[in-house]
Amino acid sequence: MSEIPPLSGMNASYTPAQIRRNRLVFLCLILALAGMVTFWALGPYETKDQSPTLRAGDCFQNTGTDKEAKAKKLDCTDPHADYKVLKMDENAVVDTLACSDVPGTTGSLTQSGSGKWFVVCFKGNDEKGKEQPDTARSR
Repeated sequence: MSEIPPLSGMNASYTPAQIRRNRLVFLCLILALAGMVTFWALGPYETKDQSPTLRAGDCFQNTGTDKEAKAKKLDCTDPHADYKVLKMDENAVVDTLACSDVPGTTGSLTQSGSGKWFVVCFKGNDEKGKEQPDTARSR
């Protein structure tokens, strides 16, 4: 008759130093994973859409796409501030109606959904990249 070899259990030949090292590696992996999940959930603040906070006279950069615009509010003299807000209408739904009476309008941004509707009428920013008079160096 043949004998079946016994099932091997846990290897008891690990030293305390190896066990500590394995626990440390496991802890580091868990912390790295938790950090990635936190970064993914919160994300960088630059990617947040600031369209609802825009007011007439503000300047912004579109960090999204033409179909899914995301406004990043900037100082009008910032070289990345491509557009200047001419009108913010929080009661409008249709951009062509809301911006038709605003002279100089070259584009509009419309947001709808979750009870928050608004239209932003804008034009190209003429002040882009210019120094402000009070911060210009005297010669």
